[in-house]
Amino acid sequence: MKRESLPTLQELEKHKQVIPEIHPAAVIAMLEIKQAGEEIQESILSVLQRQYHLSEGKFCTLIVLHQHPEGITPSALAEKVGVARATISTMLQRLVRSGEATVEARAEDGRGKRVRLTAKGRAFMQEVLPPHYLRVSKLMEKLTQAEQEELIHLLRKLAGA
Repeated sequence: MKRESLPTLQELEKHKQVIPEIHPAAVIAMLEIKQAGEEIQESILSVLQRQYHLSEGKFCTLIVLHQHPEGITPSALAEKVGVARATISTMLQRLVRSGEATVEARAEDGRGKRVRLTAKGRAFMQEVLPPHYLRVSKLMEKLTQAEQEELIHLLRKLAGA
């Protein structure tokens, strides 16, 4: 849902009179990035929720597990997903209960744990990921290859990566 609450260039110019360091184009650019991100995320997530009953957190967790077929520690998983360990613990309990993941003692020392997708979890991701990546690709077709590469460059630069 597009919001109409973005300030205009003229409104920002008025604020610049009070605080000269304000850069109106920078403010508008950031707000447009935020709004576009929210709209894109909503369009992608709504399909995942509707078709597969996936929350954003569960989807991100499944993607990281899919990327680590050898397994990953719960703490590393929490870090990669960007959530607290307690949140991952709850998520893992649900994934184990649904049969999509296993949590096992690490073979090296038996003290740590390693999380892996089960065959059911891998099959689910093989069903979900191709159409998901197709939806993302279709969405990005609005930009040329060069524009996509420039956008990647600019967003990484903005994020400081």
